[in-house]
Amino acid sequence: MKNIKLFSMLPKVFEQLGKLFNKSYIKLGAVLALITLIGLSTVNHHGISVDEDIHLLILKWNWEFIQEGKPVPKDLGFYGVVFDGVAEIVFQVKHWIETNLFSRPPLEPYLSALDSEILVLDRFLTKHVFTFCVSLITYLSVAGGITLLYGKKWAWLAPLMLALFPRFWGHSFFNPKDIPFAALFSLCVYLGAYIVEEIKQNSSSPFFLGIRRTTIRAIGYGILVGLLSGIRIGGFLMLGFVGLVSLILIPRNNIGRFLKFSLFNYTLMTVSWAIALFCVIPSSWSNPFRWFWDTINYLSQHEWPGSVLFKGEWIKGSELPWDYLPTWFLITTPSLFLFYFLLGLIGLTRNYHQFSDRQKAYILLVILQIFLLPMIAIIKSSNIYDGLRHFLFVIPGMAIVTTIGFIWSYQQISQPRFKLWLVGVTLLGVLIILFDMVTLHPYEYIYFNRVFGGLKAAYQQYETDYWALSMRKGMEWINQNGKKGAILVVPAAWNLYSAKPFAEPDFTIVDRSQLEKITLEQPDYYLFFSRFKYQEHFPNCDLVYFITRKGVPLTTVKDCTANTDESY
Repeated sequence: MKNIKLFSMLPKVFEQLGKLFNKSYIKLGAVLALITLIGLSTVNHHGISVDEDIHLLILKWNWEFIQEGKPVPKDLGFYGVVFDGVAEIVFQVKHWIETNLFSRPPLEPYLSALDSEILVLDRFLTKHVFTFCVSLITYLSVAGGITLLYGKKWAWLAPLMLALFPRFWGHSFFNPKDIPFAALFSLCVYLGAYIVEEIKQNSSSPFFLGIRRTTIRAIGYGILVGLLSGIRIGGFLMLGFVGLVSLILIPRNNIGRFLKFSLFNYTLMTVSWAIALFCVIPSSWSNPFRWFWDTINYLSQHEWPGSVLFKGEWIKGSELPWDYLPTWFLITTPSLFLFYFLLGLIGLTRNYHQFSDRQKAYILLVILQIFLLPMIAIIKSSNIYDGLRHFLFVIPGMAIVTTIGFIWSYQQISQPRFKLWLVGVTLLGVLIILFDMVTLHPYEYIYFNRVFGGLKAAYQQYETDYWALSMRKGMEWINQNGKKGAILVVPAAWNLYSAKPFAEPDFTIVDRSQLEKITLEQPDYYLFFSRFKYQEHFPNCDLVYFITRKGVPLTTVKDCTANTDESY
């Protein structure tokens, strides 16, 4: 009888669980947990990008600058050390725990043994985990943004949309600069709406009212923008974004009082920004104002000597046509999301007057996030390369507008069956995106949408695996199939760290320029990825292995052991 009674209670239990799951925070938590679980379970599938070793060296060079006064090489003194420093601390803590609890052999000190220990694979992979964890800030920020605009009911949808932007998801595991910048930028956009609203509301009050709370928030926001600027100096424009949006929203008959009230708070915000920025960039300490001026001049006139593959032609980064960025966004954003993005812009335009001051501030900040900096880059004919990598911070804003497009469309439909049709078609489109992402894994960052023709259409027309992630798989194949003790060559010195950390100790790995030093005309194996016509080197060697996705080669292995007369 007890079992029968217990069985009869099960429907009620499931009903209560269903109601619990319908609660907004449970949905949001479930989506964030799913994103986190998938990310952490796949993070070690990725290779090492060609930029990652530089970000380890930045930390070393800045420490030597602090300790010994040695100048930081090249342009690397223009970047902060917070992200790289915290990532290194995480690695050292992890290794200390493993050494003391699991008897792992201790590492030599990082800075004193960098030349050898930089190749410790665990350091790179630990930083990948940390990079992905930082990217979660972005998902929380867009969830907060949709909550602000449409309430908790829809909060879960925004992070889900963002995770389905393959370019953002793909970069989230290994990009040591653009992902932290996008994460903090999105957080600044979200919190900026609250700053704008509070300053606007208090501008009509006597100067002394609410000053403590507003002042604390202004200082905190300035510090956050300072950390953002320490990743990329262009982050300081967030201060201008907040000021511009405040001026747009303030009533014209109250602008005088607004300026009196806001001047003090914006001054505090700017001072706290400057202090935070200069604290995280040691090379600025001797002369902060000169450093800031030099940084702005350098980055605004940044020269990159390479060429970019665009529409089948190799073009210098400084001579790209104006449509380079728009084209990349059009062909690498899922077509379904482009449609909802346009609907989102229409919905925001039509309903803008219905929103509160805080909501209007957030909308305007998101629009600035999406359009302003890319437009400046286009107008100035800035030196751009690596596709849209430097503009990844735009994608979270696009995810917000895309989510708004779906919500607005759903709300415009009155009949339930048409709502079901909308949801069904959207789910089908999402499944197609998921299929493409799974097919490309772990190289989701090379996604091209189906309307354009996908990755096959991009082959030899646009750059694909420009950061050499697939060289890991090539190196692993050589480990299993190559001749022990062989000499392996990669195209250039900056490619070494995409292969060497994965190599077995039996192999000697050098770049092409080092062959002369070891008096060899050609290697035993040549490992290269699809960029800069690297395939033209060692033409008489045999092509023996390809890492491909959708039939497109990303990394290739050449076996030169049967050819001894080929010069490099």
